[in-house]
Amino acid sequence: MCAQANACAFMLMNEISAASTNHRRKRQSIGRTTLYSKRKGLIAELIFVVKAASMGFAVSKPYGDCEPYDVVIEENGRLFRIQVKSVFTTCRWGYSVSVARNRQHRPIVPYSAQEIDFVAAYVVAHDAWYIVPVAAIAGLAHIRLYPEGAKRQDGAHFEQYRDAWDLLRLGAAAPPRDRVPNKVPRDKPKEAK
Repeated sequence: MCAQANACAFMLMNEISAASTNHRRKRQSIGRTTLYSKRKGLIAELIFVVKAASMGFAVSKPYGDCEPYDVVIEENGRLFRIQVKSVFTTCRWGYSVSVARNRQHRPIVPYSAQEIDFVAAYVVAHDAWYIVPVAAIAGLAHIRLYPEGAKRQDGAHFEQYRDAWDLLRLGAAAPPRDRVPNKVPRDKPKEAK
C-alpha cells in the first residue's frame, strides 16, 4: 500500500512539475504564485511522510503553520525536527534549494540548530531526497544539488547527503565519518583531576 501511495504521489508531483526529459538544456518553470507554491510544498511534505513511514520512522506533523519545521521524526526515542523543501526547476545543470525563510519585504533568515535538525530536500524530477543536517547549511540561504552529477570537481558539496536516511537512523545531526571526506579525528579532551 505504501509503495502505491508513494508511486501515486510521485506521479502527481511529476505532472505538476511538467519537467521535460532534458533537464540539462533549458530552464523550466511552473509558476511562482504563492498559492501554487504552498500547494507544491504540501505535496512534498506528504511524499516525505509516506517515504519516511515506509522506512519505519514514526512521523508526526505539527498542527498549523507556525513552527519552523514541517515534520517531526522519531527514531530510537529521539525526536528530529525536519524542514521539507522541494525543487522543480533547474538552473545551470543543478537544482537550487532555499534553506532559509523567504518572506516578502523581510530579510532572509537562515535556519538555525535551535529551530530545526535537518533539511529534507526533494528534487522532484529525479525522485531524489537529500537529508542534510542543519550544521551543514549554517548561514546559507541556498544550496545547489546535482543529482545528475556536477561538471566541476569543487561542486556537489551536498551529494554526500543524497538518500542519507541513515543519519536519522543513527540519531546523528552530523554525517558519520565515512560520509565526510578528509575528516580528521579529534583528540579526546583530557580529564580533569
